[in-house]
Amino acid sequence: MSARDAGDEALELLHGLRPEQVLLWSGAGISVEGPTSLPSGPELTRRVFDTFFEAGALAKVLTYHQVVGLHTNRLCGNDTSLPAPRLPRLETALDAAARARPQASPDTFDILDDVRSAEPNRLHAFAADHVALGGHHVTANFDTCIESAHEARHGRPVPVGAVHHFHGSFADSPDGKELGATLSRIRGGFPEEEAGRLYGLLRAHSAVIVIGYSGSDYFDVDRLVAALPPDALRGLRLLWIMHAGHPTHAPEEDTVPLQSLLRAAGAEVRVVCGRTDLLLTRIARSWGMPALPETRARVPAQPNLPVTDGERHRATFLLYVSLRLHREVRRLLSDGGTGTNDPVELRAIRSQLMWEAGAWNSLRRMWWRAPTDGPDRHLRVERIGACLWAQGRLLPAWLWLRWRRPAVAGDPEAELALEETTYRVIEHMHRTPDLRPLGRWLLARTRAADAGYGTGSGGREQDGRPDDGGRAKRYEAAFRALQDVRDSLDTLRRGAPRADGGHAEESSVWFQESGDLQGMLSYRHRALRDGYRPDSPYADDMALRDSYERLLTANLYLGSAAGAWRIVLLPGAHRVFRVHEYLFSLMTLQYGWWYRFRLFAWYLPRRLGHLVTSRHSTARTGRSAPNHASRRGTR
Repeated sequence: MSARDAGDEALELLHGLRPEQVLLWSGAGISVEGPTSLPSGPELTRRVFDTFFEAGALAKVLTYHQVVGLHTNRLCGNDTSLPAPRLPRLETALDAAARARPQASPDTFDILDDVRSAEPNRLHAFAADHVALGGHHVTANFDTCIESAHEARHGRPVPVGAVHHFHGSFADSPDGKELGATLSRIRGGFPEEEAGRLYGLLRAHSAVIVIGYSGSDYFDVDRLVAALPPDALRGLRLLWIMHAGHPTHAPEEDTVPLQSLLRAAGAEVRVVCGRTDLLLTRIARSWGMPALPETRARVPAQPNLPVTDGERHRATFLLYVSLRLHREVRRLLSDGGTGTNDPVELRAIRSQLMWEAGAWNSLRRMWWRAPTDGPDRHLRVERIGACLWAQGRLLPAWLWLRWRRPAVAGDPEAELALEETTYRVIEHMHRTPDLRPLGRWLLARTRAADAGYGTGSGGREQDGRPDDGGRAKRYEAAFRALQDVRDSLDTLRRGAPRADGGHAEESSVWFQESGDLQGMLSYRHRALRDGYRPDSPYADDMALRDSYERLLTANLYLGSAAGAWRIVLLPGAHRVFRVHEYLFSLMTLQYGWWYRFRLFAWYLPRRLGHLVTSRHSTARTGRSAPNHASRRGTR
């Protein structure tokens, strides 16, 4: 599509609308052109890595993203090259950097100094002129370029509320600490008042023009729109301008999840690709606005913060811990590059590594020897019970968790974790023949507790306690895990298989956006379990094996033997894994001996039955069965 075609399409969508009927929505892309000359989102992420982290840290993270399948989306054009690995979120990197140097001077947020002092460009001038005609503007940007352009071009400040920064601006937070620039600031989503304000702005306008915006605000904007009823935005026209330096085709399908969410809420979404300045020039002319000023080149001075090697080591370590890159965390632990001597922090990290190594017996002993009155005493209680559960010692696990439950009272996060682990134990009891009667009895007892259970939004209750509106946001990872196991228990009560995808797919995306690669893989595991159906035909063995082995490989690369070798416990594993592989997995992880025997006794007859069935099928059809060994190699 040519730039002219894109302009015609834009004018067609906006036909008959006055400036005050149209809401502008912008992102960092409008501040890239001179004289503003700010970095784009990806460029700013690279700047943060170059400044605060060890050399090579970004390259390592990108390699992990490539292995686990995190790639950038193609936006405009017909690019057929292999997709590049996706950059980590800027907020994730800044969060680790800020935690690594809490008292540093200059402050970590001084990395955004050029944003604080940016000059407006002609795209900001367009936005300012639109505001002068009664329009409103919503932006993800921290700079105040639109306000500056309005004052320069119209001789007065912008009207109150005409420009809204939903992640804050340097005008409101000069030191940057209140900006939505870190994961800890944005992961909880919008406060209720902010969500209501943005929804009100969308409903108050007939159309929205999106410029310079990546649509990557998963934790707040995406979730706000996803929560809207199907017809909430019906009648709203939305023009999404994707900048392209030369005429190109708009994507045939939505490449940004937010676009699909907007459509689902009833909006008419039109995506066009072309030069943003040319498209806005045509829109400005149709509204009788002044011509856009000429662009002016300017190279602003980039912030140059002094960062010590110790701060780089610490930031890199915290980043790897938050991304759950177990191999890298183990390396830094062994090299002494953690930047801390805090025994509580180091014990929690070693606990995570031992859990992912499947060293549950050793981990249980470590926590048993930990102080019973220390700051991590509540974690100690839950981890001992979790280790017993993972080993298949289900009755001791349930007894321990019930006995020690009063010990975690008053710690909301520990209570959630303990409840989740308790329900995991009950779920596995229900699936274990010799403990199924007890599991059914305990399952029936959980029914009353499940009544009234919510995810914490909208003032729902948690186990009979009113939610304060923030508990679910503060501990969302724990809430998601608890909701997942409650869904499983509800499925067991109904005697029906869990729906394909559903909660597991949604949670996998949440952990992916959080940067928690292990959490993402764990819910991919769950989605594979939920999506399996026992009547899948033999012809699908190859696809089943490929999906299981991709997940296994990704877990091994992260450094999670537990995540990798628990895949043999997925349904249908007897169609994929040979006997010696199954035995290897059982002996690699520290299961209890009786649990190992039970698992193998379940697997072996199904494996043999599958081999007999596949041979009979081959004899009838005259086709050779796929060679599993040649595809799997010699793992």
